[in-house]
Amino acid sequence: MAGRKSAEEPRLWERQIGETEAAWQAFKTYRDSEKRTVEGVCKTLSKSRPLISRWKAKWYWEERCRAFDNDIQKEAFKDAVRERRKMNERHINLSMRLQNAAYKALENKDFANMDDKDISNFIRIAAELERLARADVLADYRQKVESEESGEDVVIYVPDNGLEDNDDE
Repeated sequence: MAGRKSAEEPRLWERQIGETEAAWQAFKTYRDSEKRTVEGVCKTLSKSRPLISRWKAKWYWEERCRAFDNDIQKEAFKDAVRERRKMNERHINLSMRLQNAAYKALENKDFANMDDKDISNFIRIAAELERLARADVLADYRQKVESEESGEDVVIYVPDNGLEDNDDE
């Protein structure tokens, strides 16, 4: 989530201190629309273009939407990482069960009748399985380290743009 200057300060995409209910509803309409246009908000809320344009500038809709989108992407990335870890655990469990079954089959196998091609294929498959398993472990570690290194929240300061508060009427 985006950083906050204090515990009481809302996130950029939440209702801002001093933002009227009407301006907040207009921002949510803009933020949640597919195309994010002033015209679309005007039409949806039956408000004038000059009013919506003032609110958009005064309340920094573009920056707030960017922060909102970034937060959604960050959460989606975290979900994807969690799901990938679950998938890897399932694959490892399946692989171990298959390996155990293969070990049991190998114990009962008469290798005297195997040709060189079969032995070579066994070695190639075993080496590839080990290589894939080790690569996944390294990729997970690298991903965890990168995520920890860049995991700090960013605080975005939005200065007053000089528009007067009575523009919300």
